[in-house]
Amino acid sequence: MRVPILALLLLAPLAARAEEDTPPQPATASVARLFNHLPYGETVTAELLPVPSLPGCSMAREAVFDVERLLAAARADGIALGAVSCFRSIQHQRRVFCAGAGNCDAVAALRARFVAPPGYSEHATGYAIDFVQRSGDCRAVEQCFALTQGGQWLMRRAAEFGFELSFPAGNKQGVGWEPWHWRWVGAPTARARFALAQANFPAVPAVQIKTAAGPEGRPPSLETAPGGGIYAVSASRWGAAILLASSATLRP
Repeated sequence: MRVPILALLLLAPLAARAEEDTPPQPATASVARLFNHLPYGETVTAELLPVPSLPGCSMAREAVFDVERLLAAARADGIALGAVSCFRSIQHQRRVFCAGAGNCDAVAALRARFVAPPGYSEHATGYAIDFVQRSGDCRAVEQCFALTQGGQWLMRRAAEFGFELSFPAGNKQGVGWEPWHWRWVGAPTARARFALAQANFPAVPAVQIKTAAGPEGRPPSLETAPGGGIYAVSASRWGAAILLASSATLRP
């Protein structure tokens, strides 16, 4: 008998919570995906802090400093970035995923194109954020964000602050292009949470961590972050510009 998709979604919090009690899986592990999304457990509330510059936004405490640095750098360049979503609980994710749907099961595959099913969202980790430009005609979570000053600024500089674009255009994971959705990987705990995604579905632009022994897991010839920061961009600016130009399509 076929198990309804919605039933799987209702069980997702249990499976995701169980993930919290086990060590991070190696990057080569085989993990069942749901509509191409990888499973993520929900971080505990004690690990979250509010982001001072973003009212209503909470993220993993170790990410907040870099979020604030990023926002300040954008302001210094005359760009006002905001956020429409930061940490989202699995319960909240279920409401978002099924919002307005008379039959959530019937439209699950379509919704999963741009909204992760509950238990499969990077937002539950506390390391992901959906940026928005505070002024302009582009609405939140629309692909036109890539063509705004804020979207282009993030493509150039977000990696300096430990952020990488989770779902670039044409990504091998098969998730819709989300130029607004960035994950922070500036600490070993964050990289462990996204190890499978980073190994199998690379972000563009991505982040490399520079260590005393050299770049972590990356060739040493990659571009160095402006200003000598601790992060570096693993895709050339030219390549990012080509990707941006070739992917300037409206969200369906």
